[in-house]
Amino acid sequence: MAFLTAFYRIAAVGAPNSEVAPQEPARSSVFRGESRNVFGYDPTPDFVKFDAQYRQKHAQYADELRVLQLELARQTSKGRPTPCSRQLFLEARWLVFYSARWDRIEKRLQDLREMLARPSDPTDAREQVEADGSYDHCSEAWFLKLDATIEEVEDRVERGEKLTYPLKLLDRINSPEKLRSYLDSLLVSDVRTAGIDNRFELNIAITAIERFIVGHVGQVYDFQPGLKQALFDYEDTVWQDPESGYFGGWYRLTNGVIRKTADLSITFHIASYRRNNLKHLREMMRTTLAFKNEEYPFGWLEEGRQSNHHNYDVVRLVRIGWPKMDGEQRDLARAEFHRMMDFCLRETMNPDGSFKMMDEDTVGSSFLFPVSLLNELGYFRPSLRFWKWQTFPGAMEVADRIEATIKTMGLTDTESRKVLRRFDEARRERRGWRLGGLLLLLSIIWVGWKLLKRERARRQSRPPLPIS
Repeated sequence: MAFLTAFYRIAAVGAPNSEVAPQEPARSSVFRGESRNVFGYDPTPDFVKFDAQYRQKHAQYADELRVLQLELARQTSKGRPTPCSRQLFLEARWLVFYSARWDRIEKRLQDLREMLARPSDPTDAREQVEADGSYDHCSEAWFLKLDATIEEVEDRVERGEKLTYPLKLLDRINSPEKLRSYLDSLLVSDVRTAGIDNRFELNIAITAIERFIVGHVGQVYDFQPGLKQALFDYEDTVWQDPESGYFGGWYRLTNGVIRKTADLSITFHIASYRRNNLKHLREMMRTTLAFKNEEYPFGWLEEGRQSNHHNYDVVRLVRIGWPKMDGEQRDLARAEFHRMMDFCLRETMNPDGSFKMMDEDTVGSSFLFPVSLLNELGYFRPSLRFWKWQTFPGAMEVADRIEATIKTMGLTDTESRKVLRRFDEARRERRGWRLGGLLLLLSIIWVGWKLLKRERARRQSRPPLPIS
């Protein structure tokens, strides 16, 4: 799935009769800069060095992008399939928030504007491209094509479908040397010179690479021997910071010093697929709890308040690091998990089963991240309640309401489909629990009956008592 996160809040109607996320004044860039100074880095001054008009131009294009995002959400909520529009939007948003490439930004915004003005997206926009094997007809950036492709491949593998064409776009990183070269080209950003922050591409690319090489899609591409180990070696020996336990983008400062960051999203994506062979887990958990009051991506908050998306990342990380946490850390995590669940169910979910669009970028993701958070907390699936044993009455009624809304809206994107699969998994698990409970009860009855029968036989075999 495209774990893509906007750097601004959006108030939009995400579904029929859905409520609008409350508007709050955005935190000042000074505050955000101060927050990033702890675990991260604020490249804004570097962009200004690259182009003295950066702030004004960025604000202009961000406003244009927001208008188009609202229109994209409106059309999606009315049932229009928007695979191409979404790809154009994500590329435009990457360029607006991570670059000062004004010509490219204008082109992509215009492309998106024209696409949304059409009656519909191209009918083949979700079909595989023969030339490179990707499932992306509308992006220009390789890493965005890779991201769209892993989403479609996962979805189709889950449904038992075969790929039509070979995934040639993976040739770009299919050797230890090619993989290291590509990651090296992104790891350090020199924003003052290049006018681009590599953090976003680094995050999206490493996520897709991990999912293809380490994930559960199976043998869909013939990777060279040793590529998985080369990936792990790079992460362990080059990239991960042993003091924080985190991964993140690096930045070249004016004096040539390299500033390393602790990035929640990048670390979450790597940890999600590395899991049992991660290093520095104790340090990772300490950092995760330490920056809970800081701003994403170097903390949990989005404009000073909770986020279902970031909360999901935190819960998954804590699940992985739980065995290495002490009692005090676990108690703190439990308290935060309760707050996260209340926020999700009470503040972001609408009565009809839709969700307010907070920091999510599309209507599909506005469903995916809240449901993923609740699922990770074990709200729907008892087997996932690693942090405490507690039943959540009414959980499946909530799932039914969300599912009905998705189907009523006619959403068919990969994110919405993933939500429906998670509900199917929860129902299968609960049926398994009920069946197991029934079998256990029958076993107990059977054993009790056998014991009773044996006792009766024993009594009947006793010699009669003598008559006095």
